[in-house]
Formats: sequence, structure tokens, C-alpha cells
Amino acid sequence: MFNHVGHLTLVPEAGDAQIEAILSGLLALPDQVDGLVEAHVVRDAGLADGNATLRFHMRFVSQEAWQGYKTHPAHVSVISTHIGPVLGSKAFVQYDDADVRSAGV
Repeated sequence: MFNHVGHLTLVPEAGDAQIEAILSGLLALPDQVDGLVEAHVVRDAGLADGNATLRFHMRFVSQEAWQGYKTHPAHVSVISTHIGPVLGSKAFVQYDDADVRSAGV
């Protein structure tokens, strides 16, 4: 599997309804984008200053599927309609499951 993980920090003025619209929009994408098999989203618990507002983790069947996702109209719509108007900053990581290192458990 190929993974796309992002942390989005929203502007302080972003309200709960706007944040929920982002989360819902991202969760709807697997039904719309070929090769996107899972979407996981979560709001930060708010325990430390400076944390991102939310995190998402998208899982794709391949790197090529992720490449198609980047310009897919449904994805672009979530960005332009919900994320862009309240985005302060962002950080992303893409990786293949084969490259993950683990310890414990």
C-alpha cells in the first residue's frame, strides 16, 4: 500500500462546522477516487500549543493511484471548498508500507 499522511493547521478563526466539513469531505473521497482504499481523519486533542488542527491518513493501492488522486476533481474540490479558505499551514509525508520501520509491540 502507498500512504499519504497530512497535518493541517487551520487559522484560529476556523469554526467547528468548517473543521467538520473538512473531515467529512476527506472521508468521502474513497468512494470517489479510484485506488484510494482508506481514509482516516482525526482532530487534535488540543493538549499542547502549536499542534496541527487535524491529521489525515489516506491509503492507496499504489503510488500511481496517489498520483491520480492529486488532481482528481473530488479531491481538488475538498481543497478549494473546505481546506483552502481556512488553511494556515500544512505538512505531508508519502511512503510505501515496505519502507516503514517499527519497534515494540
